[in-house]
Amino acid sequence: MMKKMRIGVFGVGRGMDLAKNFMLLNAEIVAICDNHKERRESAMAKLDKSVAVYENFDEFIEHPMDAVILANNFYQHAPYAIKCFERNIHVFSECISNGTMGEGVELVRAFEKSKSIYMLAENYPQMRFNREMKRIADTG
Repeated sequence: MMKKMRIGVFGVGRGMDLAKNFMLLNAEIVAICDNHKERRESAMAKLDKSVAVYENFDEFIEHPMDAVILANNFYQHAPYAIKCFERNIHVFSECISNGTMGEGVELVRAFEKSKSIYMLAENYPQMRFNREMKRIADTG
């Protein structure tokens, strides 16, 4: 039997929806991190009491885990992903990975040095209002 993937969730507002999908795939959520107390409390109500809770990313990233779901502010994914890559932790970015080309270059370089798997799960094109705007534009 394959070992369970140990996953941390950074940004539990949107991150908990993604975590549910990972749990359906037999992954284990081992730690969460968010700087909003209410979000942490809400997430913990849905998780096992053994899950570690952090407010600070640098402490969170020290927790033993195989992968991190990045669901924090979209324009801040690159620096956090880089910290994960430096520890050979796999990364799932729930949306755009970088705000500037320079950040993109740093991100790729850090990834290439790591033994990590990186998954970019851009989701905004699938939102209903964006699809409707595209439909309107395509039909003139």
